[in-house]
Amino acid sequence: MSKEMKEELISQGVDYNTALERFMGKDDLYERFLVKFLDDENFGKLGENIKAGNVGEAFKCAHTLKGLSGNLGFDNLLEEDARIVEILRSGSLDGVEELYEILREKYQKLCDTIKKCE
Repeated sequence: MSKEMKEELISQGVDYNTALERFMGKDDLYERFLVKFLDDENFGKLGENIKAGNVGEAFKCAHTLKGLSGNLGFDNLLEEDARIVEILRSGSLDGVEELYEILREKYQKLCDTIKKCE
């Protein structure tokens, strides 16, 4: 991974160094998992389930996305996603749509950056 790519990820709130430790310091392995993240469907399904009012399925998607984000060092996504998870965990959708929009903007920007690795 290029120095510029690392810097761009870090500037978006990715905890690159901690994430790299989880991948045994193997930059190429981390990069492969970054690219695989683009194929994960939980973000899209989260939005669909929020729109449909399906709290249970939305919770599953948000919780899975939270785990993926944590493992990959996506601290930039964790804040809003963790808040969404807690609201959904309580069985509510109150405020979730607004948080999802904030999350969507950060998610899209991060995905655009990751696509440069492909």
